[in-house]
Order: sequence, then structure tokens, then C-alpha cells
Amino acid sequence: MAAKTVYVVQAFETQRKRLVPTTKTDAPSESAAKKRAESIAARAGGAAVIALDLDTETGEVSKATILARFGSVPDDLDQLTDSF
Repeated sequence: MAAKTVYVVQAFETQRKRLVPTTKTDAPSESAAKKRAESIAARAGGAAVIALDLDTETGEVSKATILARFGSVPDDLDQLTDSF
């Protein structure tokens, strides 16, 4: 099993008085992901940086960790990471 950490920036917007996930983009590093998320949060509702431990052979995610939150993100973000 070859493991790799992938950094994802998940953006959120307010629609009908609810925060909903919108675009999800990969970043080359944790610092790049944090800069991108901060920039997104300044323009839109909010963003979160999530580190995914990925098995490169199967493509399965073994663990999702929230590294940072910027702006408005859902209170139940920990539960949403289960969908990764």
C-alpha cells in the first residue's frame, strides 16, 4: 500500500440561509492550501483545508483531517469530511 497525503480546499457559500459546499480543489502543499482557502474565504462565504490520507493503489481515503477553517464553514464540518 502506497500512501500519499492530498490537500483539498473545500469552499462554502450561503444559499437559502444555509452553508453549502461548492468547489473542491487540490493544492500541492498544506501552506498553498491554506493560502488558497484564505483567499476564497475573503471573496466568498468560507473555506476549509482538509488533508486526505490516500492509498495511491486503490484510491481509497483512509483518513480525513481538517487543518484550517476560514470564514463561514458549517458547524458539522467534521461529519461532512466522512463523504471524502
